[in-house]
Amino acid sequence: MGPYFDAIYTAICQKSYELKVFKHIFQVYRGAALYGAKEKKDTVWGNASSGLNRFGPIRAPNFLRQSVRWDFAPDICKDYKETGFCTFGDSCKFLHDRTDYKHGWEIERDYTAGRMKEDDDDKYRISSEDEEEEESELPFKCFICRQSFVNPVVTKCKHYFCEKCALGHFQKTSKCYICEQNTMGVFKVAKDLIVKLKENEEKQKDDLKNDVEEKNEEIRDNKTDGDGRPS
Repeated sequence: MGPYFDAIYTAICQKSYELKVFKHIFQVYRGAALYGAKEKKDTVWGNASSGLNRFGPIRAPNFLRQSVRWDFAPDICKDYKETGFCTFGDSCKFLHDRTDYKHGWEIERDYTAGRMKEDDDDKYRISSEDEEEEESELPFKCFICRQSFVNPVVTKCKHYFCEKCALGHFQKTSKCYICEQNTMGVFKVAKDLIVKLKENEEKQKDDLKNDVEEKNEEIRDNKTDGDGRPS
Protein backbone atom coordinates (compact mmCIF):
# COMPACT_ATOMS: atom_id res chain seq x y z
CA MET A 1 0.00 0.00 0.00
CA GLY A 2 2.96 2.30 0.52
CA PRO A 3 4.03 2.78 -3.10
CA TYR A 4 0.40 3.17 -4.13
CA PHE A 5 -0.19 6.16 -1.81
CA ASP A 6 3.17 7.66 -2.74
CA ALA A 7 2.17 7.54 -6.38
CA ILE A 8 -1.16 9.22 -5.63
CA TYR A 9 0.54 11.97 -3.60
CA THR A 10 3.11 12.54 -6.35
CA ALA A 11 0.35 12.78 -8.95
CA ILE A 12 -1.61 15.30 -6.89
CA CYS A 13 1.47 17.46 -6.35
CA GLN A 14 2.32 17.34 -10.03
CA LYS A 15 -1.23 18.26 -10.97
CA SER A 16 -1.25 21.11 -8.47
CA TYR A 17 1.99 22.45 -9.91
CA GLU A 18 0.60 22.34 -13.44
CA LEU A 19 -2.57 24.14 -12.39
CA LYS A 20 -0.52 26.78 -10.65
CA VAL A 21 1.70 27.38 -13.67
CA PHE A 22 -1.10 27.33 -16.24
CA LYS A 23 -3.74 28.93 -14.04
CA HIS A 24 -4.69 31.51 -16.66
CA ILE A 25 -5.32 28.74 -19.19
CA PHE A 26 -7.20 26.14 -17.11
CA GLN A 27 -10.20 27.91 -15.57
CA VAL A 28 -12.07 24.68 -14.89
CA TYR A 29 -13.03 23.17 -11.52
CA ARG A 30 -10.94 20.03 -11.01
CA GLY A 31 -12.69 18.47 -7.99
CA ALA A 32 -12.42 18.62 -4.20
CA ALA A 33 -9.06 16.80 -4.18
CA LEU A 34 -7.34 19.68 -5.98
CA TYR A 35 -9.44 22.51 -4.58
CA GLY A 36 -7.05 23.47 -1.75
CA ALA A 37 -3.89 21.80 -2.98
CA LYS A 38 -0.94 24.14 -2.87
CA GLU A 39 2.77 24.03 -2.45
CA LYS A 40 3.80 24.91 1.10
CA LYS A 41 6.62 27.40 1.35
CA ASP A 42 7.35 27.85 5.04
CA THR A 43 10.00 30.50 4.48
CA VAL A 44 10.26 34.23 4.98
CA TRP A 45 9.36 34.69 1.32
CA GLY A 46 6.49 32.19 1.40
CA ASN A 47 3.32 32.19 3.42
CA ALA A 48 5.12 31.37 6.70
CA SER A 49 2.08 29.68 8.18
CA SER A 50 4.00 28.62 11.29
CA GLY A 51 4.55 32.23 12.36
CA LEU A 52 8.15 31.55 13.39
CA ASN A 53 9.94 33.22 10.49
CA ARG A 54 8.58 36.64 9.73
CA PHE A 55 10.27 39.96 9.16
CA GLY A 56 9.99 42.76 11.72
CA PRO A 57 8.26 42.94 15.09
CA ILE A 58 5.01 41.09 15.66
CA ARG A 59 2.09 42.96 17.18
CA ALA A 60 1.28 41.82 20.72
CA PRO A 61 -2.15 40.25 21.27
CA ASN A 62 -4.79 42.47 22.83
CA PHE A 63 -6.27 39.72 24.99
CA LEU A 64 -2.99 38.77 26.70
CA ARG A 65 -1.14 41.04 29.12
CA GLN A 66 2.57 40.40 29.37
CA SER A 67 5.03 41.63 31.99
CA VAL A 68 8.81 41.33 32.10
CA ARG A 69 10.84 41.00 35.30
CA TRP A 70 14.63 41.14 35.29
CA ASP A 71 16.28 38.92 37.88
CA PHE A 72 19.58 40.58 38.79
CA ALA A 73 20.37 37.96 41.46
CA PRO A 74 19.44 34.56 40.04
CA ASP A 75 21.53 32.69 42.61
CA ILE A 76 19.58 33.92 45.68
CA CYS A 77 16.47 32.20 47.01
CA LYS A 78 13.65 34.71 46.62
CA ASP A 79 11.41 33.10 49.24
CA TYR A 80 14.11 33.23 51.92
CA LYS A 81 15.16 36.73 50.86
CA GLU A 82 11.65 38.18 51.22
CA THR A 83 10.13 36.12 54.04
CA GLY A 84 13.03 34.43 55.83
CA PHE A 85 11.54 30.98 55.23
CA CYS A 86 12.05 28.42 52.45
CA THR A 87 9.99 25.26 52.06
CA PHE A 88 12.97 23.36 50.64
CA GLY A 89 15.08 23.97 53.75
CA ASP A 90 18.72 22.90 53.57
CA SER A 91 18.10 21.05 50.30
CA CYS A 92 17.44 24.31 48.43
CA LYS A 93 20.04 24.80 45.70
CA PHE A 94 19.84 28.61 45.89
CA LEU A 95 21.68 30.83 48.35
CA HIS A 96 19.86 31.68 51.59
CA ASP A 97 20.96 35.25 52.19
CA ARG A 98 18.97 38.21 53.52
CA THR A 99 21.68 40.87 53.49
CA ASP A 100 20.92 44.09 51.67
CA TYR A 101 22.77 47.15 50.47
CA LYS A 102 22.14 50.77 51.26
CA HIS A 103 20.01 52.79 48.89
CA GLY A 104 21.52 55.42 46.65
CA TRP A 105 20.17 58.29 48.71
CA GLU A 106 21.71 56.80 51.87
CA ILE A 107 25.14 56.51 50.24
CA GLU A 108 24.85 60.07 48.93
CA ARG A 109 23.84 61.29 52.39
CA ASP A 110 26.90 59.68 53.99
CA TYR A 111 29.14 61.10 51.28
CA THR A 112 27.74 64.60 51.81
CA ALA A 113 28.17 64.34 55.58
CA GLY A 114 31.81 63.29 55.16
CA ARG A 115 31.32 59.84 56.66
CA MET A 116 31.97 57.88 53.49
CA LYS A 117 35.50 56.71 54.38
CA GLU A 118 34.98 56.02 58.06
CA ASP A 119 35.86 52.49 59.16
CA ASP A 120 32.92 51.10 61.09
CA ASP A 121 31.76 47.52 61.44
CA ASP A 122 28.09 48.58 61.38
CA LYS A 123 28.54 51.04 58.52
CA TYR A 124 26.33 49.22 56.03
CA ARG A 125 24.07 47.60 58.58
CA ILE A 126 20.45 48.70 58.39
CA SER A 127 19.20 48.43 61.96
CA SER A 128 15.51 48.28 62.71
CA GLU A 129 13.59 49.81 65.57
CA ASP A 130 12.46 46.37 66.72
CA GLU A 131 16.04 45.25 67.36
CA GLU A 132 16.74 48.38 69.39
CA GLU A 133 13.60 47.85 71.45
CA GLU A 134 14.52 44.21 72.10
CA GLU A 135 17.99 45.21 73.29
CA SER A 136 16.54 47.83 75.65
CA GLU A 137 14.03 45.32 77.08
CA LEU A 138 16.64 42.72 78.07
CA PRO A 139 16.57 42.08 81.85
CA PHE A 140 19.59 42.41 84.14
CA LYS A 141 18.44 40.10 86.97
CA CYS A 142 16.98 36.59 87.04
CA PHE A 143 13.24 36.53 87.76
CA ILE A 144 13.50 33.41 89.93
CA CYS A 145 16.51 33.99 92.18
CA ARG A 146 16.49 37.82 91.88
CA GLN A 147 20.27 37.74 91.46
CA SER A 148 22.65 38.43 88.59
CA PHE A 149 22.51 35.96 85.73
CA VAL A 150 24.72 32.87 85.85
CA ASN A 151 24.81 31.03 82.50
CA PRO A 152 21.63 32.74 81.23
CA VAL A 153 19.18 30.80 79.05
CA VAL A 154 16.09 31.90 77.12
CA THR A 155 12.80 30.06 76.64
CA LYS A 156 10.57 29.85 73.56
CA CYS A 157 8.45 32.67 75.00
CA LYS A 158 11.52 34.98 75.18
CA HIS A 159 11.99 34.99 78.96
CA TYR A 160 15.45 34.84 80.53
CA PHE A 161 16.56 32.83 83.56
CA CYS A 162 19.69 31.34 85.06
CA GLU A 163 20.40 27.87 83.79
CA LYS A 164 20.23 26.35 87.28
CA CYS A 165 17.00 28.20 88.12
CA ALA A 166 15.32 27.23 84.85
CA LEU A 167 16.16 23.52 85.24
CA GLY A 168 15.08 23.53 88.88
CA HIS A 169 11.74 25.13 88.02
CA PHE A 170 11.25 22.71 85.11
CA GLN A 171 11.48 19.76 87.52
CA LYS A 172 8.41 21.14 89.29
CA THR A 173 6.42 22.21 86.23
CA SER A 174 7.01 22.60 82.50
CA LYS A 175 5.27 26.00 82.45
CA CYS A 176 7.20 29.25 82.23
CA TYR A 177 7.79 31.01 85.55
CA ILE A 178 6.50 34.34 84.14
CA CYS A 179 3.83 33.72 81.49
CA GLU A 180 3.00 30.09 82.39
CA GLN A 181 3.34 28.90 78.80
CA ASN A 182 4.58 25.38 78.13
CA THR A 183 8.34 25.58 77.63
CA MET A 184 8.56 21.90 76.55
CA GLY A 185 11.97 21.79 78.20
CA VAL A 186 13.59 23.98 75.53
CA PHE A 187 16.20 26.34 77.01
CA LYS A 188 18.61 28.00 74.58
CA VAL A 189 21.75 29.94 75.38
CA ALA A 190 20.88 33.65 75.63
CA LYS A 191 23.67 34.95 73.39
CA ASP A 192 22.22 38.46 73.10
CA LEU A 193 21.92 38.77 76.88
CA ILE A 194 25.48 37.49 77.39
CA VAL A 195 26.78 40.15 75.01
CA LYS A 196 24.84 42.86 76.83
CA LEU A 197 26.08 41.71 80.25
CA LYS A 198 29.68 41.76 79.01
CA GLU A 199 29.22 45.27 77.65
CA ASN A 200 27.76 46.45 80.96
CA GLU A 201 30.62 44.82 82.87
CA GLU A 202 33.23 46.52 80.69
CA LYS A 203 31.41 49.81 81.05
CA GLN A 204 31.41 49.48 84.85
CA LYS A 205 35.14 48.73 84.82
CA ASP A 206 35.82 51.81 82.71
CA ASP A 207 33.70 53.98 85.00
CA LEU A 208 35.48 52.61 88.06
CA LYS A 209 38.85 53.25 86.45
CA ASN A 210 37.88 56.82 85.62
CA ASP A 211 36.69 57.40 89.19
CA VAL A 212 40.00 56.13 90.59
CA GLU A 213 41.95 58.40 88.26
CA GLU A 214 39.85 61.40 89.26
CA LYS A 215 40.41 60.67 92.95
CA ASN A 216 44.16 60.35 92.42
CA GLU A 217 44.19 63.70 90.64
CA GLU A 218 42.30 65.29 93.53
CA ILE A 219 44.81 63.83 96.01
CA ARG A 220 47.72 65.24 94.00
CA ASP A 221 46.06 68.65 93.89
CA ASN A 222 45.53 68.64 97.66
CA LYS A 223 49.22 67.84 98.29
CA THR A 224 50.45 70.83 96.31
CA ASP A 225 51.32 74.20 97.95
CA GLY A 226 49.88 77.52 97.05
CA ASP A 227 52.83 78.12 94.70
CA GLY A 228 52.08 74.96 92.80
CA ARG A 229 55.08 73.10 94.27
CA PRO A 230 54.67 69.69 95.94
CA SER A 231 54.90 69.79 99.76
